[in-house]
Amino acid sequence: MAGRMFGERPVGAVTLVETPVSRSYAQKARVAFLVVAASVALVVAATASVALPLVLAVVVGLLSGGVCGLVVACVVRVWPALRVLWWWALEIVAAVTVFVGMAYLSRATHPAVPLVLLVLVLGVVFGVGRVRRRVSAWVWCVVVRHRLRLCFAEFIRSASRLHPGRLPLILWARPTPAGERVWVWLRPGLDLTDLDGKADKLAVACWAGEARMVRASARHAALVRVDITRRDPLTGLVASPLSAWVAWMRDEDAPVSPAMPPLGLDLLDVPEPAPEQRNPRR
Repeated sequence: MAGRMFGERPVGAVTLVETPVSRSYAQKARVAFLVVAASVALVVAATASVALPLVLAVVVGLLSGGVCGLVVACVVRVWPALRVLWWWALEIVAAVTVFVGMAYLSRATHPAVPLVLLVLVLGVVFGVGRVRRRVSAWVWCVVVRHRLRLCFAEFIRSASRLHPGRLPLILWARPTPAGERVWVWLRPGLDLTDLDGKADKLAVACWAGEARMVRASARHAALVRVDITRRDPLTGLVASPLSAWVAWMRDEDAPVSPAMPPLGLDLLDVPEPAPEQRNPRR
C-alpha cells in the first residue's frame, strides 16, 4: 500500500504504457479537447445561425464542440494503448481467426474435425521442407518487427534530447535470401545519422549476424530500409550438370565452331581479288 501511495510500481507488475508517455498524452488530450471543442463550436454556431436563432445556434455549437472535443481527447488519451494493440494486431487477428474458426467448425460439424484439421495443417507445415522454410521466413519477419521496435525504444530512451514516445513506424517486412528486409518510417526528431554506429546493436537485438541501414527513398529522408542478414546464400552448393558433361566429353574431340577455318589451309592457294574488288569506291 505504501508503495502505491508514493507512486512505486509493485514488484512483478507489467505496465502497458510507460508513465512518462502516459502523462505526455494526457496533456496532449487536454489540449486537443480545448482546440477541437472551440473550433467546432465556432464553426457550427456560425453555420447554424443562418437558420436558427442566435442563442439556439450558440447552444448547438457548444454541444457539438464538446462532443467532438471529447471524442478526440479520448482517442489521443488512449492512443498509446491503441498503438500497442496495433503492434500486435497481426498476432491478435491470427489467434482470433484460429479460435473462432475452430469454434465454428466444432459447432457446425463434429468436435474432432477442428482438431484433425489443425493436426493436418501443422503436419504439412512442419513435415514439408519447402512449406516449413517459407513459413519460418515469414515468422522471422514478424519477430524482427517487434525486435526492431524494442531496439528503437531503447535508442530513444537513452537519448534525452529526443521526445519520449516518438517511436519509428515499422511499415513492412518481407523475407530475403539472406534474412529479412524491413522498411521503417522515422518520426520527427530522429534521422539516419542518429542511428550511425548502432547497426551491431540492431543485429544483436534481432538475433542476426549483421544489420545494415540505408535510405530507401531519394525523396523522403524518413523512409529507411533495414536489411537483416542471418545467412550467406552464396555459401550453398549449386547443383550443375557441367561436371557430367565434361566427364562424357573427356575422351572425344572438342567441338569446333563452324566459323573457324579448317586446319591445314594453305593461304597461297587462295586467289587474289581483282583490282576493282580491292577498291570498290574508285
